[in-house]
Amino acid sequence: MELASLTIDCRNAAMLAAFWAAAFECDTDVNASNDFAALQLPGGPSLSFVVVPEPKTVKNRVHLDVRVDDLDATVDRLVALGATVHATYDEGGSRWTTMLDVEGNEFCVL
Repeated sequence: MELASLTIDCRNAAMLAAFWAAAFECDTDVNASNDFAALQLPGGPSLSFVVVPEPKTVKNRVHLDVRVDDLDATVDRLVALGATVHATYDEGGSRWTTMLDVEGNEFCVL
């Protein structure tokens, strides 16, 4: 078995895919629309975005963790793309920042 894609429910697939494509510095699928969009992560599965009628109301049950070389610089870059900082942590010798993407989905930068 191999993970092919992680699908994220959203309100605007093209907008959310554009944010994540900029974050991962890759391109969205050429067939992206407001209802469905996808992008291939460098060295990993794809991310798919599909519109659903209901809004996000609670904390994600699944979220992305992204590992970076420079936490502070990456957080600043993601904020410039439209993400917001939710919380920062420094525990047990590890630092990470929990952020919200442009639709309020949680993800962590490690």
